[in-house]
Amino acid sequence: MAFYIRNIGMSVSKILVFCKDIGKFGFKLSAVKLNSTSVVSRLGINSNHVCYQHDLTYKRSSGGIQLFMSVGLFNFFGLRNDDIEEEPELITTIKRGVLLTQKGEFKKAEQMLHIALKLAQDQQNYDGITYIYDLLANIAYERGEYGKAEKLFLSVMQHLLSVGVPKTDNRMIHISLKLSNIYKIKKDIRKAEEGFKFCVLSLQSNNEKGRCDEDTLLLWAMALDWYARFLVEVNRLPEAFDCFKKAYHLCVKINGMNNEETVVLLNDLGTICFVQNDFDSAISYLTQAVSIGNKLPDMEDFGTILINLGTVYMKKGMMKEAKQVYKDALQNAKKHNNVQVLKEASTCLDELKSSKSTQQ
Repeated sequence: MAFYIRNIGMSVSKILVFCKDIGKFGFKLSAVKLNSTSVVSRLGINSNHVCYQHDLTYKRSSGGIQLFMSVGLFNFFGLRNDDIEEEPELITTIKRGVLLTQKGEFKKAEQMLHIALKLAQDQQNYDGITYIYDLLANIAYERGEYGKAEKLFLSVMQHLLSVGVPKTDNRMIHISLKLSNIYKIKKDIRKAEEGFKFCVLSLQSNNEKGRCDEDTLLLWAMALDWYARFLVEVNRLPEAFDCFKKAYHLCVKINGMNNEETVVLLNDLGTICFVQNDFDSAISYLTQAVSIGNKLPDMEDFGTILINLGTVYMKKGMMKEAKQVYKDALQNAKKHNNVQVLKEASTCLDELKSSKSTQQ
């Protein structure tokens, strides 16, 4: 039997960033898809603690880092309409770099952005330089070049601080969150935890001070989600559960119940309950996830949620219920042409059949 839980791994990329006129450094976090990670990891069903055994890579949305450039890009550089002719090459070159990034052509994107960087440096456009560094840092992050990404992100933060952006600004926290994940990947547990805590507590404080805009809430939900995943990896499951639950409530507040993010977070809550042998709570969370997921026909990874529920049913000895859920997972996998889930659902049904034969 298998159990599935998300692993953020390298997948910071499904973040939608729009360039808007916000202060001197004009990008903002516009949307975060909490269920956007491209990797689902198997959990051993008999494990006493959470242990990632191997990765199952699912279909990714095209383009890797999704960066949408709006007309606000001109505002980002502080240009008025009558200034546009003075600096078209820099903006056009950045746009080309962004489009290449969206297509997943990271090497070409990096080359294009270095051309843009030279233009920005020649023009002494420091906001442009900082913005390009941020784009380059995200590309390095996506490619797994974490040392390089770390240096670039730190350069961006230094510039933001130098122009008076406070450490608790959303832009700073967004970068801090990615740095924290880099430290987690590099197994620097102390730095990772300090970073994740800073992000979560800063956003909580901002919210308590009345900053309740959607961007802040989305970033707070993402910070809680990532911190929870870190806590899972260091086997601090009760704390991870609390963070997942807070992220879930924020997700519902922002997006409502019927969305993929809610389904995935309910699956995460069910997963933690399952690993802690609280099977009834696991079934409660997972049946909620399945109930919502059944209303989302385009959810490609829904089969993994069904398999998880079937696995808990089997653990509880509810063989009839497990069989039906595994069959549903099989049909869902066929619908979405998900070979790995199809194989796993078939294996689960074979194990169920074998288990019944043994009991007879």
